Amino acid sequence: MDPRQLRIFKALYDSGSITAAGNLERCAPSVVAHHLANLEHRLGVSLFERSRRGVVPTPAGQKFHGHALAILRAIDGAESDMRDTPDRLSGRVVLGLAFSAVTAFAVTLMRRVVDEHPDLHLEIAESVSGATIKGLLAADTDLAVAFNPPKDSRLLLVPLLEEEMICIGRRDIIGEPDRPMAMDDFLSRRFVLPRRGPLGRPMADDVDVQKRLEHHASLFSQNVVAAVLFVNSGLGLGLGTRANLLYGAYAQDVVGRPVAGRAITRTMYLCLRRDTPVSRAMAYMRDVIIDCVETEVAEGRWPCRLLI
Repeated sequence: MDPRQLRIFKALYDSGSITAAGNLERCAPSVVAHHLANLEHRLGVSLFERSRRGVVPTPAGQKFHGHALAILRAIDGAESDMRDTPDRLSGRVVLGLAFSAVTAFAVTLMRRVVDEHPDLHLEIAESVSGATIKGLLAADTDLAVAFNPPKDSRLLLVPLLEEEMICIGRRDIIGEPDRPMAMDDFLSRRFVLPRRGPLGRPMADDVDVQKRLEHHASLFSQNVVAAVLFVNSGLGLGLGTRANLLYGAYAQDVVGRPVAGRAITRTMYLCLRRDTPVSRAMAYMRDVIIDCVETEVAEGRWPCRLLI
């Protein structure tokens, strides 16, 4: 399959216009139309619907988009991997990170990449864990750090740590910090959870606990910032970790209380796709992530149980 056709397909998909795609790929609109026609003929399907306002992907075009991205990334990765040496890494690595991972070690990770391999272009995509995994499976990212990912044969999952979830809220609402709160008491309050469905992710490892949380939640959010604002503004409570408080994710008057009785835990994983060759740059990023996590835990900044 011609990489030029794939790049033009991507430009069309991103821009929605033959003229704009030509500008992105520095070619005439007629060249864009020619390559698109050849690609559609090869695949035997129509990839876009044409109109006077531009082009819109067909269902086949939407499905092919993930394949095109994966192929283009594999080509770019192969070229970079052949040029790279252990002392000099280049190319582009896209890393999907859950919010807690960003607050814990993203700055340290970025500093190491800049200092050790200035020619390596790192992109960080922060989102809730469910969306992070979806991006990894769609080849939007090369590797990811996420909590409680689904069991999927396409994924290689490396457990990094397990941490206990605690009740999070403003002191005037939640009461005295560190005093255990009964689960039934928490469930009777207004509280926010990450969004349900394919873009969400379980808050708890325990399925029964997760079902109870979902049944009683007052608000679901696919945006971590919105969930933090819900708690900071005093609208209700949330579930978080001691690390969230230590790393300053919440306002200063927000405190935590452990859940009495049965502990609520979540597990963080390093996630890769099984069908993707691990380049030198990806292997380096994997090792740096593990090193960052181990350092944060060893120096007492991340209260958890290390699983590495």
